[in-house]
Amino acid sequence: MFQVSAFSVRYAVRKPCSVFRCPAEMANVSDGPRRASAVGMAAKSFDELRAWKSARTFKLAVYRLCGTGRLAGDFALRDQLRSAAASAPSQIAEGFGRFNPADFARFLGIAKASLIEAQNHLQDAVDRQHITEDVRREHHALADIALRDVIAFIEYLQSEQAQQNAKRAREKRQARRNENPQP
Repeated sequence: MFQVSAFSVRYAVRKPCSVFRCPAEMANVSDGPRRASAVGMAAKSFDELRAWKSARTFKLAVYRLCGTGRLAGDFALRDQLRSAAASAPSQIAEGFGRFNPADFARFLGIAKASLIEAQNHLQDAVDRQHITEDVRREHHALADIALRDVIAFIEYLQSEQAQQNAKRAREKRQARRNENPQP
């Protein structure tokens, strides 16, 4: 089984898997380090990360939107919107595989930028009269949820707690290697 051993991603796992959270849960989204120990789970795969799940939900909503109406006929805007929406979960997944908090945070920053770019493309779709303002607001809200999750995760990864967790994991990994040397 694949496990993250270089740092703790405990805060980033949601149980159960639901994109829409109660207002009380959203109130302290940005207190990443404190929430890290509160959840009590560690992700073993990128698809367990709250940020990846919410970014994927936004991506799927954009895919459905791009397949209908006038937006489907504007190939350039449709492709830009789809690409920006698809980039966010991809960047989160790639960062997960880096096993380094600073590097992971860099990939999350790219995911954040992609979500904001997609929000801009949604506004452009309204300006071109491809979608209504209500449709834009619905999709914008999904992107906002993903952005909050990504930003909170970045804050955790840049915290002293993440650095300490990474150091402990490296030390444990090195101790296991010393105990069981490869032939």
